[in-house]
Amino acid sequence: MSDTPAAVGTWILNFVTPIGELTPEAVLKADGTGRISIDFGTIEVLDITYDGPGVTFTANVQMPMGEFDLTFEGTVSGDDLTGSVYGSVGTFPVTGVRRS
Repeated sequence: MSDTPAAVGTWILNFVTPIGELTPEAVLKADGTGRISIDFGTIEVLDITYDGPGVTFTANVQMPMGEFDLTFEGTVSGDDLTGSVYGSVGTFPVTGVRRS
């Protein structure tokens, strides 16, 4: 049995926000570091916590309309991820598929 957390890997996420549908790539590493790549840039993932099939992390997003923090909470089942992202802009359901 592997000690690597279930959420470690590269994920293609999908969620719909007030600015439209987003499909960022999230890279989550076993050492608790990571990044999210999206059309407007790369965002460092902060405070990654792995708990069995669960994962949580935060990210500080800086956009022309302002800066805000987002929190992600999700659960991995094989190569699928489901969860929610929430912050001052609202709460949105998220799905993801493992890319590697």
